Amino acid sequence: MSMNLEGIRVVELTHWVAGPLTGQILGEWGADVVHVERAGAGDVTRGNGPFYKGESLYYRAFNRDKRSVTLNVGTPEGHEIMMQLLGKADVFVTNYTASFLKKNGLTYEDVKARNPGIIYCCISGFGLTGRYKDNKALDMVMQAMSGQMACNGEPDGIPYKTGTISGDYNGAYQAVQGILIALLGKQRTGQGQLIDISITASLICGLEWRIPEYRLTGKTSLRTGNRRPTVAPCNLYATKDGYVYIAASSQKMYEKLVELIGDKQMLDERFSDNAHRIANIEELEQIILNWLSDKETLPIVDVLQASGIPSGPLFTPMDLANDTYVDEQQIVIPVDDPVLGTIPAMGTPIKMTSGYRSEHRGAPALGQHNSEIYREVLGWDDAKLTEMKEAGII
Repeated sequence: MSMNLEGIRVVELTHWVAGPLTGQILGEWGADVVHVERAGAGDVTRGNGPFYKGESLYYRAFNRDKRSVTLNVGTPEGHEIMMQLLGKADVFVTNYTASFLKKNGLTYEDVKARNPGIIYCCISGFGLTGRYKDNKALDMVMQAMSGQMACNGEPDGIPYKTGTISGDYNGAYQAVQGILIALLGKQRTGQGQLIDISITASLICGLEWRIPEYRLTGKTSLRTGNRRPTVAPCNLYATKDGYVYIAASSQKMYEKLVELIGDKQMLDERFSDNAHRIANIEELEQIILNWLSDKETLPIVDVLQASGIPSGPLFTPMDLANDTYVDEQQIVIPVDDPVLGTIPAMGTPIKMTSGYRSEHRGAPALGQHNSEIYREVLGWDDAKLTEMKEAGII
């Protein structure tokens, strides 16, 4: 069975998360992804925990379904080799800084001169333009500067980051989307193009209505804990043995909840419509908490769902690791790791009827495919491979 991106060659000069994850997603759908890593050192995340049998699970989370070569792009010889690889690529993905790319002759203009049809995707903290373009940042910094962190936490508490690197994941999926749009456009026009992905901008775009609202009215909402600022009741509630999230976000859903709980107080004028419920949320939520206090989580979720009320239990990653849902949805997939053997790995939420990789490659060992790639793509022989290795170029 052919894969949706079969025949597309992606060269990625990436490290950390957003860039490698972009390549991994493209690789899952059949692209030939060549991860160019620093000669002798590799991607910095190879040294990041958590570890299993001395091997980094962090690196493995973002680098399956691709091949690894090593290259010192900071030397004249390494730069030329990189340009030769890019000359035979459809897509270039990088999340190195603009200053690094300029210093090493790998800007869009540089690469386009060698390969006019290249789709060049640059992922960065703040984009290639604007006053922050040279700033360095990791995910938490971008969450802080995007306004997202200001929206997380309790109303009277300090802002909180998300518990995961949500910015890098957001940036990677935006990059994949941009690359696929550009590939589709190239089919019509024959032209490549530059894709400029700002992770901070992608997070700002997730602020919903808040910036337009503030510009129009001079006010907007920030931290509301686990509540939604615009609908009620919508919160995480304690049960006898855990927590359940209830989102009765329409009048019909609220009326179903009233019917289910059976407390006549919920029919008061205080709770007659969404605006009144938001204004009197503390009193309303106390009624819900009292009702849930002797209820077990999973059975009450079944009852809520049967009444048509959006709801679900609070799960931990440990719960999900033992839940068949992640297997039913192929969220966790088996991969053949070159060092660890068959191990579980995270898939993608993108599901299609066909065209995906049925057998996944584990994250490659550093430079595992040097001989394979340099022979296949650039036509090197044994003597050339030995020469470049001994010179520290690969």
